[in-house]
This record gives sequence, C-alpha cells and structure tokens, in this order.
Amino acid sequence: MRLSISVTALLLSFLLSFSTYSQTFDGQWSCAYATTDDAANGTGQRTFAVAALDNNKFVALVNRTSNDSYYLVGYANADSVQGRLGVIPYSQAGLKTIWSNIFDMVTLNDPRGIARYQDANGPTNIVVVANNDDDHSLLKFELKDDSVYTYPQRLKTGTDPLWAVDVDGNGNVFVTTQGDSSNAPKVLVYGNPDTESGWTAGTHEATGPIQTITLPDAGTARGIAVNKDATVIYVSNYMTKKIYCYVGDLQNGYTLYSGFNFQMEKTYQSKVDTTAAGTFEVGPWGLKFMDGNNILFAAAAANFHTGTGYEYSRIYAINPNTGEILDTIDVAEWNYAVTGAYNNRTNNIASGYASTYSVDYDAEKNLYSQSYYGWTVEKWVYSGTLPTIQLTITSVKKSDEIIPNQFTLKQNYPNPFNPTTTIEFSVPKQSFITLSVYSITGKLVTNLAKGNFAAGNYKVSFNASKLASGTYIYRITNGVNSISKKMVLLK
Repeated sequence: MRLSISVTALLLSFLLSFSTYSQTFDGQWSCAYATTDDAANGTGQRTFAVAALDNNKFVALVNRTSNDSYYLVGYANADSVQGRLGVIPYSQAGLKTIWSNIFDMVTLNDPRGIARYQDANGPTNIVVVANNDDDHSLLKFELKDDSVYTYPQRLKTGTDPLWAVDVDGNGNVFVTTQGDSSNAPKVLVYGNPDTESGWTAGTHEATGPIQTITLPDAGTARGIAVNKDATVIYVSNYMTKKIYCYVGDLQNGYTLYSGFNFQMEKTYQSKVDTTAAGTFEVGPWGLKFMDGNNILFAAAAANFHTGTGYEYSRIYAINPNTGEILDTIDVAEWNYAVTGAYNNRTNNIASGYASTYSVDYDAEKNLYSQSYYGWTVEKWVYSGTLPTIQLTITSVKKSDEIIPNQFTLKQNYPNPFNPTTTIEFSVPKQSFITLSVYSITGKLVTNLAKGNFAAGNYKVSFNASKLASGTYIYRITNGVNSISKKMVLLK
C-alpha cells in the first residue's frame, strides 16, 4: 500500500518535534529521502544494513532467508527515485551476490554485517561484508560506476557465525561472532592486507586474530563500532539490551570500561494494541562511531517483529564516555506523522514499516539507515551543527590497586593549565560516579566520567583546547556526597 501526501511546513515542524535534546544538540533531524521500494530505484527485497561511502553514495545489504536472497545493491547520486546502480529484479527469490576471483568463489550466505573500508589514505569505495559461508569469510566488494564488483581480497575467520563488522582508520577489521542465549559473543580483530597475508593468499587462512574479546554476558552481538585510532570499541548485545565499551589498543589488548553504561528498556507497549499481546521486545542493533564529533550512534528496534513492531525504531545519539542518550531520531513516529500510519509509506521522505537495524554516516555527517520490512534506505540530515564531544575515557585510568578509605577529589594539576590538566579522585567502595565540568555560571561543559566505578584511585586527563580561558568548576558525586573544586584555564 502507498500513501501520497504533500508535507506542508506546518507538518514538518510537527515532525521535527520528535527529537529529544540535551544542551549540546541545537537542531533537528529530518528524513531527506527514502529510496523507493519498487523496481525503479529499490533494493528489491528486505534491506538488512547499509554502508555509506560518500554523500548520497552507499551500498545496501539485502538478507532474506525465507526466499534465499542475499545480495548487494549500490547507489550513487541517490535520492528517493534515482541513484541505483545495476538491475535488481523486484521481489525475486534466490538472487545472490557472488564474490569471485579466478578460481576462487564464495556466494553470499546469510550475511549480517557490512562496513565501509578505510585505511591510512582515508575512506574508499570498498565495503567489507561479514558472510556466513562455510568459512565465515570476510569479503571485500568495490562500488564502481555501474554496480558492485568483487574486490580480490577475502579472509576466512573460522567456525563461528558472524554478525557485525567495522573498520578502523588503518584498515584493521573488527567483527563480532553472533553468540546466543548460552554463549557469549566475541569480537575478533584482523589485520589489514599489509599485515595479514591471508587476505590475498590463495588459502585465505588468517594467521589468527590480532585480538579476541569475549563479552561479559551471553547474547547476540548485533553491532560493533570502533573509533579511527582503534582505542575505543563499542559492542551491542540485543539480549541483554546493553552496549559495552572497551578501551585499549591493538598491541596491548582491551579492557571493559565500567564507566560507560547504556541499558535499553527491555519491552515496548504498543499504542495500537494496549493489551498484553501488544507488548514486545526491543533492543540495540547496529552501531557507528562518528569520528571528529565523537558521537556514538545506535540503531534500536524490535527483533524481526512485524505488525505492532513497526511502532518502534529509533536511532540514538550517545555520549561516548558515559552511555547517556543525548538525542533521538524516532523513526517510527516520523513515519506515522508523515503517512498517518505505522504500516504505510510515501515515495520521498518516509520508508514506513519501521525496522531500523543499521546506521552509518557520510563525509558530510548525514546519517543513513534502512527499513528491513520497507525494503528501503533512508537519509537523515541535521538542521544545526553537530556537537563535538571530548573523548575522555581513554584517559580515565586506575592509578594503583590501593583501596582508599574515603571519597575524595584532589586539586587538578597543573593549575592554571593550558590546555590539558589531570584530575584525581578516590572511590572507597563501588559507586555510581559522575565527574563533570561546569562553567563559572553553572552550565554543564562535559561529563568526564559517569558510571559504576569499582573501589580504587583514578585519574583522568581533561583537554580544554576548545574552551575559552577562564575559571571552571569540576564536581564529583557518588549520589550521596558531592565535592567541587575550581580550576583555571589560561591560554
């Protein structure tokens, strides 16, 4: 079914009211376009994920196990009615993309993840797909002028089914194993083709992961995001409704950072069906870390749930240090406001049938998502200037193993400072700690730490290079006691 409507300025104003804001977000998100779901410009089938290569240039991943369709669709200079590269039959069963290199051939089989490939030279037109063939291969494809083609590099990962994938700024590939209700998922990290010969060797056997991280809980790892420097990794677990944060590096390994806390609601009550039958499970899916701005984006949706499930799909903008939700794109409510229903769509600014499992961004910081049951890709634009959040968690460190006997906050050093200073604090027992910086007028500047901290002594480095000279207040609280001190930035 389709609904054609003209959206007036008044309606757009109403739609934009669905975003939630913090003091750092001053604009609104809106859907610039949604690709059509018919033969003219559509993906042709259920669209599982999307990788953005540039503005209006992306590769969509189709995955429909019920009719054995697994393939990639490229777009360039896209909008709602144009941009698709190649011929994609509409609603055809059994269509599969094949990766082939001379005598080596792999067919896409239940692929769950796709990511833009980048290296030290910057972003490329290459994508990496986490495929579930017998070897659970990482496959590379290249978007060219007319379609998506094999890029002659692949890597076998072993026997564990794969799900999410991401790439750091040096071409190292981070992929999750799926996991289940009894087994904790893992993160496997593989080197780029310059350091991992298996990408180009005839056997495609990896020498082994550079690093392996096992999540603390059983469940399904639906998303992974890594920053450009590979010093922070985020992983979503749909079953526990959590996003985990790890800090470290490829040489020394990664540690779970307890100060990051993101826990979604477990269920959602349908507005249409208010009975017990209208309650369904929701959780976090795909993740993407926006370098430069240091914002973590997370797609959230129901688990392959049609009907009332179309009422819930969101994209959260998350503080990368604390897990706090800073802004929300409510995709389902946008669809409802545009079309008047949760199970309808227009051909321009609403996909309908909300089922948002993936999120990515382009060089201009526009977001791209997909509608699995709407068979579309959506582009979201922001009306203001996206904030830049200082990534502090790589600087929060436990200074020793001595257990302190009181809750303390020390004077920062050096003081005055320009532009970096160190703040030390002590936690005598496990507590939920918030360490924040405020202007002299009381306006929140940033949260340096926020979450559950084990007993111990900690220090955090604060970089104020983007702030004006002046006096600032830093304050720590454990929910019972608060301590405040002044520091002076002198440029």
